[in-house]
Amino acid sequence: MAIVKMSNFGLFTFDSDRDKLLHELQKFGYVHFTDLKEDQTLLEEGLEVLEVPRAISEVEEKIQDVKFAMDLLKRYDDRETGIKAMIKGKSNYTFEALEKKVAQFDYDPVIAKFRELTGKLDHLSQEELKEKAAMEELRPWKNLNFDVRHLRDFEYSDVLTGTVPKKLLEGLKEAITSLQETYLEVLSEGKDDAYVLLLTSKFEKEDLSEVLRNHSYTTIQLSVQGTPEEEMKKRQESLKKIKEDRRKLQAEVKSNAGHLAKFEEVYEYLLNLRLRYEAENNFLRTGSVNVIHGFVPTDRAEDFKRAVEKTQEGAYYLELDAAEEKDTSVPILLKNGKFAEAFESLTTMYSLPTYDGMDPTPLFAPFYFAFFGMMVGDWGYGLILFLLTGVVLKVANLEKGQKLMMRFLFYLSFSTMAWGLIFGTFFGAELPTQSLISPATEYQKLLILSIAFGGIHLFYALGIKAYRSLKEGKPLDALYDVGFWYMALMGAILLLLTMVVDVLPAFMGTVSLVVMVIGMVGIVLTGGRENSTVVGKLAGGLYSLYNITGYIGDFVSYSRLMALGLAGGFIAVAINMMVTMLFAMGPVGIVFGVVVFLGGQAFNLFLSALSAYVHASRLTYVEFFGKFYDGGGKPFKIFRNKSKYINIE
Repeated sequence: MAIVKMSNFGLFTFDSDRDKLLHELQKFGYVHFTDLKEDQTLLEEGLEVLEVPRAISEVEEKIQDVKFAMDLLKRYDDRETGIKAMIKGKSNYTFEALEKKVAQFDYDPVIAKFRELTGKLDHLSQEELKEKAAMEELRPWKNLNFDVRHLRDFEYSDVLTGTVPKKLLEGLKEAITSLQETYLEVLSEGKDDAYVLLLTSKFEKEDLSEVLRNHSYTTIQLSVQGTPEEEMKKRQESLKKIKEDRRKLQAEVKSNAGHLAKFEEVYEYLLNLRLRYEAENNFLRTGSVNVIHGFVPTDRAEDFKRAVEKTQEGAYYLELDAAEEKDTSVPILLKNGKFAEAFESLTTMYSLPTYDGMDPTPLFAPFYFAFFGMMVGDWGYGLILFLLTGVVLKVANLEKGQKLMMRFLFYLSFSTMAWGLIFGTFFGAELPTQSLISPATEYQKLLILSIAFGGIHLFYALGIKAYRSLKEGKPLDALYDVGFWYMALMGAILLLLTMVVDVLPAFMGTVSLVVMVIGMVGIVLTGGRENSTVVGKLAGGLYSLYNITGYIGDFVSYSRLMALGLAGGFIAVAINMMVTMLFAMGPVGIVFGVVVFLGGQAFNLFLSALSAYVHASRLTYVEFFGKFYDGGGKPFKIFRNKSKYINIE
């Protein structure tokens, strides 16, 4: 199980057959088109780029219309959410079934109706804003108990309404006392201004105007029928009617909420239709003949041929050959067993391998499995992971990505339970059975075990590097880049052990020293072999030997296996201590103790699992991949849009 073998194809077909061809290939799915515009040789030979079809803009408009309808209906969506929705999952369709279902739904009139309803709702919102604004303008004049129209009918006097800054109000009152035929009444006060009514004779109007100018008076014309309070009541009634009209319109929209699932299906169909049109950007043409290049998985090549033949009414030419191993343009698909497949997301998150490389997923998966369990290391936590993920996998209708993540955690639960038995821990408490290692007291043994795992991990990575060199016909590279490092590192480790462990025979020290020196000399002599001068070769070799300090750092890095395991264990013990103290306080304490136990252990499980996921990934990406893996492959793009609302088979 590894990288899927690919075949590249070249296809010449007529313009008239292009739409049918793309339709059939999208049903087939497993085809990856090459962008021929990047091939300058073909362009120089006279081939032309296909014009972007106008249908793309039409599809874009339809997508926006459907998205408008979906956004509107989502406000009234009463379908199940959360766990129930996850259990039910998405609906599954074949491409043909989706097309038939979309064809049965005449959605354009529904969208037109929605636009009409939203237009009315927008109009009501504008009217509501106007009414509320008018209400706010009238509120300061509420205490004016006169019909405003009559205030303009006096023959020998004038009535003024307006505002004065509150800080100048007292000054205005005092200035008006000098006028004999003027009356001032403060109707209300706002944050900064006072709302006033002034009654004056026509003889004193000019004098009053001068006083008002000196006190920053601002005129406000009240355009109302009757008293301000009566006008406010009218506005209030108008707002009630607007609210009722809005409720009716919203109810009409809500009555169509059942169409949301249909619109989601149309949306997915249109996205795939757009993808079909966009694929034409990868093609070239000469006259009425289209030139199409791409890749298909070799094990699906016959299905691809049948899909092409099914759509070609006129003459066509198809050439299909196995992709060259060194071709860096070949897109990558991974195919692994059920266990390793669950770990593929870690590979894709880092970088896909090149076509002539190797898939590292089955190589690192067992180590990741062991490291994760060691860092969580509690039988109770593993049991919770096992039960939760097992139930979800059993009862929920998950999409492929979700199913792989659940399976990933399901597998890791076994490692966590196994290490929990080794450590003898159950939610931080000791199991009645005898533990092989007690993390609380035998942390030195745990540290040695962590470093030992690190050594196996690193030597395994170097072994993979040697295997790749041998496979490529470079046995000397395997000796220079791996063999000498094996000798230097293993010699150094054995030499160190003879110094601290008495049971080893004395000659082991001499042998390990000789092996280490041979390895180091070999690294110095061959580490800079790519340089042209003797001095350059020697300098490169010495620099390569200096990298032994990096290996020391790598070994120390594996101490995180111990550290994270201890951290999670100590937190669990601390939670149990708090629970014990709460239980000693009686019935109320027992209730709080149960809450603290459940919440604290759940949080610690989440924190421990998250830390283990991150740090196991770090050990894989830096220490393991750093020894042999380059990546750099580009993913195989299936000729289907990634579905959001449904599953297309």
